[in-house]
Amino acid sequence: MYDFIIIGSGVAGCTIFKELINKYPNKKILLLEKGNSPKYISEGNNKVQVLYVNSLGGSALYSVGNAFKIDLRYMGISIKDDIYNEIENELNVNLVPPNFINKPTQNLYNYGFKRTPKFINFNKCRSCGMCASKLCNAKWTPRNLLLPKNSNGKIITNFEVLNIQKKERVFFVEGSYRTNKNNNKNNTNINEKRIFKGKNVILSAGGINSPRILSSILDNEYIGKNLFVDTFITVGGVLNDANLNNSIPMSVYKKYDDFILSPHYSTLLYNQIKEENKIIKNSDIFGLMIKIKDDNNGIVGKNYVYKDISKKDDELFSKGFKEALNIFSDMGIDKIYKTIPRGSHPSGTCAVGKVVNKDFETEIDGLFVCDASIFPKPIGLPPILGIIAIGKKLSHIL
Repeated sequence: MYDFIIIGSGVAGCTIFKELINKYPNKKILLLEKGNSPKYISEGNNKVQVLYVNSLGGSALYSVGNAFKIDLRYMGISIKDDIYNEIENELNVNLVPPNFINKPTQNLYNYGFKRTPKFINFNKCRSCGMCASKLCNAKWTPRNLLLPKNSNGKIITNFEVLNIQKKERVFFVEGSYRTNKNNNKNNTNINEKRIFKGKNVILSAGGINSPRILSSILDNEYIGKNLFVDTFITVGGVLNDANLNNSIPMSVYKKYDDFILSPHYSTLLYNQIKEENKIIKNSDIFGLMIKIKDDNNGIVGKNYVYKDISKKDDELFSKGFKEALNIFSDMGIDKIYKTIPRGSHPSGTCAVGKVVNKDFETEIDGLFVCDASIFPKPIGLPPILGIIAIGKKLSHIL
């Protein structure tokens, strides 16, 4: 019997795991994770591609290190006044140093762009441009919170939670454990059913999987609704020797009311341009990301994700595109290309005030949700610091 079972090892799950271990050194704490090694998962209809990572450490393993302060009080979530100072100190957040910003990107200062705060150790950073697809020891990830190992905390990976039940005061977390037996001649995975018992359960499986798991025990019409993903596109074209592919991603940014612009190298953009220009090099591509505060019109079902581009979203992309065109024109980039809409911050599907209360607890005593799924309103900014903040808040409540 565990005192706390945490489902999901992303930013929130690892934060809660660490905080509870420190708070309760004599209690038994279990962390369950569906994945093990980082793997991108893509879901969604043909309108918006929704991306996340299944792995020990979750999607933040492939974040680009952006450290923005999210206004949680605007969303009805109370936090300590100094919580972000505490988090920034723990993650050693710093602005991108000027020597890590290449010359074409430096030109963006003329348009009001600012250096981006990052949780990257720039003394170790090689500026390879691979933050979104490669692990390194320069960038903070949730895995940093799992070391050193503690005797009262246990981590199990490759375990997919299928349903949760509660009988009297005990939760039963049932799932499938993927393992490879030595006597398995075909070297294929074997799924073993297992059940873990706990006094409290915290769902931190993310904006896509938390509502799916929660729906196995709770009947609430709002579960899986209200999905927003900070939808973005990358626009750009050919700029000889831009070298954006070998630069810190999103090293500078400009914030508007409902969207941000930031330099972003995209393989999708490169491949699109290469179809017309076979000899183009990836170092000759310069792009800007337009990330919007998208409408919360998405739905997560048991086996599907639906996310559309609303009229308001279209208007925001048009405004961002117009701003980008002015910049590209001054830089001498004539022909502009753009990628499909994508979103990598699935949120809102177990919203505060709809699915959980202000303490992140569902109507079932002892069953909590704590990750980006509880955010009730679109953000339009990278949410990692905000997710750490709610993880710390819940840990203080428990």
